[in-house]
Amino acid sequence: MLQPIILANTEIGTTQSVLIIVLLALAIILSLYAIITLRKIGVAAKKVDYFFEDLTYKSEMLNATVDTVARVTNYVDIFDAFAKRNVKSWVKVATKNKDIVYKLVEKLRDFANSED
Repeated sequence: MLQPIILANTEIGTTQSVLIIVLLALAIILSLYAIITLRKIGVAAKKVDYFFEDLTYKSEMLNATVDTVARVTNYVDIFDAFAKRNVKSWVKVATKNKDIVYKLVEKLRDFANSED
């Protein structure tokens, strides 16, 4: 009578051992998969970072170009106003470009006050 109990007990022990081995194998496979996935995510994150860095660099270059075009346009407007010899055009350009006019007046003042 004791023998069937021992067989049942041994059967449960081997089943548990096989189940533990299968679960350990699955855990190892899932761990390797997670490591590979995290590495791929890291590479993708670096690519996105480089992409945004490149966009930032290009936008800084574009900002300098836009500023240059804006200044050239202002100078063309000023030249056009003087060429037309129209006081309304001068006032319009002066109010549009107050900072340039202030800088010009400041330079003229410094030139007039300088001693040679």
